[in-house]
Amino acid sequence: MKKKSIPHKKNKQTIKIINNKTVHVEIPGTIHRKLRALLFLNEISMQKFFILMSEKFVNGDLHLKALVDERVDEIKNHKLSKLKDIDEKDLYDAIEENSPFK
Repeated sequence: MKKKSIPHKKNKQTIKIINNKTVHVEIPGTIHRKLRALLFLNEISMQKFFILMSEKFVNGDLHLKALVDERVDEIKNHKLSKLKDIDEKDLYDAIEENSPFK
């Protein structure tokens, strides 16, 4: 039985599909427009920009790590401040309603 040979181009496409992953990112419209314009002026596509940022972060870029750490702290602080604003009675009511000992 003769084996079918896969054209070189098709083989490269298959390898690309297997090895590359896609990511959907939701960003505010105003940020998207400004980012797209700035990247266009710097002659780099959004795709290449996000690949660059990913590579730099994975390779331990200290500046990007600091930016990520800063954002993580902001998110944690925001969540904590929301928790601090919860009414004590509402909290106890929620615990009572969801108690596994009912």
